[in-house]
Amino acid sequence: MKTGWKLAFLLAVIAGVGTWLAVDHRTWGRVENVLKQISGSARAEESRPSRAWVSELADRTPWDHLISLTPDQFEGIGVRTVAVKEQTFPTLLRLNGTTDYDPAKLTVVRPQLDSRVDNVLVDLGSVVQAGTPLLDMFSADLAVAKNDYETAVSQHARDKKVLDYKAPLAETNAIARKDLIEAQNDEAKSLLQMKLAKDKLLVFGLTEKEVADVPNEDGVKKAKMILRSRTAGIVIKRSAVRGNYYDSKDELMQIAPLEHLWVRGNVSELDADKVQVGQKLKVVFPYSALTIDGKVEYIDKAIDMDSRSAKFRSSIPNPEGRLKAAMFVRVLLEVPPKPGQTVIPRGAMVSVDRVDYVFVKQPGKNYKFERRPIIVVKENNDFVVVSETSLGNLELKPGDEVVATGSLILEQMYEDRVMAEGEFLS
Repeated sequence: MKTGWKLAFLLAVIAGVGTWLAVDHRTWGRVENVLKQISGSARAEESRPSRAWVSELADRTPWDHLISLTPDQFEGIGVRTVAVKEQTFPTLLRLNGTTDYDPAKLTVVRPQLDSRVDNVLVDLGSVVQAGTPLLDMFSADLAVAKNDYETAVSQHARDKKVLDYKAPLAETNAIARKDLIEAQNDEAKSLLQMKLAKDKLLVFGLTEKEVADVPNEDGVKKAKMILRSRTAGIVIKRSAVRGNYYDSKDELMQIAPLEHLWVRGNVSELDADKVQVGQKLKVVFPYSALTIDGKVEYIDKAIDMDSRSAKFRSSIPNPEGRLKAAMFVRVLLEVPPKPGQTVIPRGAMVSVDRVDYVFVKQPGKNYKFERRPIIVVKENNDFVVVSETSLGNLELKPGDEVVATGSLILEQMYEDRVMAEGEFLS
């Protein structure tokens, strides 16, 4: 009886405690921890977690950002280093350009007096020489000028005849000295008037022969003239229309010289400081295998805001007139070496996120490599010219050893280490 009562009481206590623990989760958690500690006391030493990582964390030193290789890794990867060299040769800057006529040498054909175009004698694109007839002109003002010239010629002939008559008489005192002086003055005055009238016709565009033939012209012929080219070149613009009237302000034609051409081009903002006035260059015509030497004659003082480039100009001879305007050309410009600039193999450079790097071997008998940022001045398939200016604290100097083969593998190792360090520090 007593045993049954005790068993019933024990079951009631257990049921009550279980109900209480089911409701109070926090108390159950504490009890669970106590039970685990009691039940696991015998196995405490063997179940305790290892704390070796704590001591490893305490002993770990900060990464020096060097890639360290073992001799076996160095040989297995096939790393090859070369010495950095000083730049001793000029680099070649390749630019695009086009030919153009020299606007400073353009000849604008204008009438020198009010006149009408009776006939156009040349076409657009015609090659002309100095004296080539361009236009048949008709001008009433020209007829007046020719008449004035004829009058001046006649007056001078009369005054010259009077002077020739009076000069011998004056020597024999047959006439007064005053009469001779008066005759001399009249002849000199009429000679000047004749010269001025002739010069006026020459200014209008007549030749010496045409002026000499003026006294032989009659009527309408005096109003006609041929307007000739004053220079050799090519007609690049023709505005004259047959039958139209023009004055001295109107442009009838434009003639461009052919003995030389301009070469215009653009140089990017990155290379603009490498182009200086007076630098030698070569102009290559890719479609004719022709190369002509020249030099830089002008470069803009400001960068164009839209193209981010500067315009430059050169000129080249064209004695045979074979070259035309608007021809595409390649401009090769030699940039002399700059003190402090160095040269490395193309394979030594690694580009990451638009920044260029090289791996520099540390001094001594070790296999440690530093990733160093560089500024590239010029590059091609074989070599890279590095600026004397550095992005970091250390610049690349002649004699430094850089990785020429295996730089991509070192870059991958560097990035992996950066990721690992980032995970460790996070």
